[in-house]
Amino acid sequence: MLKRKIFINFLLSFLLLSVITGSLINVIPIVKIVSAGDITSCVDSNTFLTLSIYGGEEPPEEPPVQPPSLRIKPKINWYDFQTLAGVSKLNSKINVNQKYKFCINISSDQGWDDIEYIDIVAWFDNGDDSTTYNNSGNLGGNLNMFLRYENITGTANYAMLWPDDEVVRGVVTEAVVSDPNGSPGNTECHNLTFSFMPRHQFRCALGDDSWDDTKNAVNDVWSWNFKISVIDSGENATSATTSYVKDEFGVYPYTEIVSAGMLTIRGAPGENATAASNITINTRSNMDYSLSVDVETLIHNTYPTAHISNQTIWVRGGDLETFTKFTGSKPIYFYGSVSTYHLAEIDGTGKRTSDVEYKCNIPFGQKAGDYHSTIHYYLGTPI
Repeated sequence: MLKRKIFINFLLSFLLLSVITGSLINVIPIVKIVSAGDITSCVDSNTFLTLSIYGGEEPPEEPPVQPPSLRIKPKINWYDFQTLAGVSKLNSKINVNQKYKFCINISSDQGWDDIEYIDIVAWFDNGDDSTTYNNSGNLGGNLNMFLRYENITGTANYAMLWPDDEVVRGVVTEAVVSDPNGSPGNTECHNLTFSFMPRHQFRCALGDDSWDDTKNAVNDVWSWNFKISVIDSGENATSATTSYVKDEFGVYPYTEIVSAGMLTIRGAPGENATAASNITINTRSNMDYSLSVDVETLIHNTYPTAHISNQTIWVRGGDLETFTKFTGSKPIYFYGSVSTYHLAEIDGTGKRTSDVEYKCNIPFGQKAGDYHSTIHYYLGTPI
């Protein structure tokens, strides 16, 4: 009984102390002490997870594309040398008396009006690529050509400054296009073609038997070299500037006897009769040449058994300054010989030999009447 009272008093005292301190213990835990080997799980709540989610934020901007820098010099973007049908003839041979064209695409960052001239010069290299336009080794009309585009207000002026009549100037065509590599808002670009026709004596150029098609290079001797220059008037520069390209083409040989005058000699037996007038032989050759003549036996028109040997005929003309008699089996040369050749003419569209003179030593007792004979002229070249 005494023990029961003691317990009750202890409980009352404890409850009274809890009220005073303001803390009510709802659950009295039961503490159990175990050995280390009994720990089967462990919880650690001392660390944290952080998640970042991007919302409407814009990715970093790319740096702006810079336009191409402006060039002071004009630029030749491409070029070609073609037939009128558009077939390229760079590093290959062309025919005389046909039309061809230079094709060029040019852009200018300074504006098209800043271009002053487009010059096209061409020259026969005479076997040496170190030669230049109209130099001492290749002077002459059919050895040089100079075409010029002058950029003036309105329609541009297209002229042939050289030669005189060995080349026929054609027309210029021009189209405004865009340069994809140019600077927007600044670059102006044009396509141009310049046509011309080389005439019959435009100098033959056979090349070196191995055409090298390297662009913008002159590396084949015995060819025509050309240079295209674009001259800028000098805006934003201290002086005019020039851009250029150069290349080559060849020319096939051309040889022609255009005409030869008819020949009539009148005389009596035993007379050394001379033709009433000289005759003219018109020839064309764009390379070295020889010109010879031969005469067949003269046959009576009515009596075929009556004839006169060609050894009674004498002739002179051209480089043959004295009368020379036919031998009966060999031709007579006005220019060159059987193994040598006259130098090709340096200008003109043909060769006119107007001093050819014939005479005949008519044999005594020769039957009267008209005789006829065929005259053979031969224009030869080294090839």
